[in-house]
Formats: sequence, structure tokens, C-alpha cells
Amino acid sequence: MKKPSLRVTKWLGDIPVAAECTSCVAAQFEVKSTSHRPTREEYQRSLQSQFDAHFKKVHARPDTIQTAARNAERSYRG
Repeated sequence: MKKPSLRVTKWLGDIPVAAECTSCVAAQFEVKSTSHRPTREEYQRSLQSQFDAHFKKVHARPDTIQTAARNAERSYRG
């Protein structure tokens, strides 16, 4: 099975404003604007953050999360 990924479903020019999980039909993500003038980077971060939270909750196996946490801790220590 392919690894779930984030797919943009709606654009405002070159700015992504809505996305979905490629494996979950019901997993829809929308950007909530924090400023009058949206930036592409801000919206990309927002969608990616929502997808990352969804991925950890739905798709990540517990042993994978623990391994990633250990690896992050090791790299932080140097």
C-alpha cells in the first residue's frame, strides 16, 4: 500500500487553500487565514501541519512513532 500523502484540492492562484489525505476520503484540510494577505508559505505550513497531525493519529504505527522520537532525540543531542 502506498504511503498516505497530502494532495492539494483547491488553489487561490498559486496559494494552496484546501487539501486532502490521499488514503482517507473524509480527511479534508482547509486553511484558516491569520492575516488579510495570505502567503503561500503560511498556507503550505498550515496544510502540512494539519496533515502531519492526521497522519500521526490515523496512519502511524506506535512503534514507528517511538522510533522517530528516539531518532530525533539522538540527533538533537548531537
